[in-house]
Amino acid sequence: MPELPEVETIARQLDQVIVGKKIAKVVVLSTKSFLGDSRELIGKKIDKVDRHAKMVVWHLDDAGRSVMIHLKMTGQLVWRPAAAGRPKKDNIKEGEYKGRQVVGGHPSEDWNLDLPNKHTRVVIDFADGSRLFFNDLRKFGWIKLVKSEELAKALIKMPPDIIDSVFTLEFFSKVLASSRRAVKLVLMDQAKIGGVGNIYANDALNLAKVDPGRAANSLQSFELKKLYLGTRKVINLGIKYGGATYSDYRDTRGQGGRYQEHFLVYDREGEKCHNCGGTIKKIHLGGRGTYFCPKCQK
Repeated sequence: MPELPEVETIARQLDQVIVGKKIAKVVVLSTKSFLGDSRELIGKKIDKVDRHAKMVVWHLDDAGRSVMIHLKMTGQLVWRPAAAGRPKKDNIKEGEYKGRQVVGGHPSEDWNLDLPNKHTRVVIDFADGSRLFFNDLRKFGWIKLVKSEELAKALIKMPPDIIDSVFTLEFFSKVLASSRRAVKLVLMDQAKIGGVGNIYANDALNLAKVDPGRAANSLQSFELKKLYLGTRKVINLGIKYGGATYSDYRDTRGQGGRYQEHFLVYDREGEKCHNCGGTIKKIHLGGRGTYFCPKCQK
């Protein structure tokens, strides 16, 4: 599942390329994947794209409507410019998205294939000829057209993201102190802490030298501080590197995140821990692969 850095990255990139564009056509190929009346999007312009938790949100020029997009396990967003506007490969500079395709979500071969294809669930055509494809292999993700008050209610129910300014050390400490569950499971509980997925929870716990299986309420104050700072650090590193493209598929222009090149323990079973040189071990907690160093994570 795409995590906060991956969703933040696609939101930032889409904000560069679709803001100001008018929606000319919406084709819903899977009714399960679009919630609401797609006809109400026709003629609307995109004012802003941002992220809330693991959702991409479009703010429309119609103040009464917004679009929420959740990629879930296998969702993808692929925006492609009008064919005439695509630059030559050699003219593309790092960090620029004008005139090149933007991709985000679950990394797969679909990024590079002709679209729409068998995994495409929704196609949005813009008036300038550019197109956005919502692909989803397992059909768990969705695009939802909502009234702005519905969006506001949904956001109120969500906990703040771990990197939000309101998510203080005091808030973090109270969340962990209230649970006897394994600390890694509490870190990943989206009802309590926003934005920490499996990859980043593993690395944060290693950075803080905390055993992922320890009861959350057993952490001492100095450990809580180390874990708080460590979690914010790995999430921000994930954003810096564009998330983790944990897949063999990278398009010819190098699209995709690079955090996987900086994993501390995730997917490094049997390798040396960067903290102490110990050997990284893999176990399962809550059904998820969990990587840690038994030597330094206590």
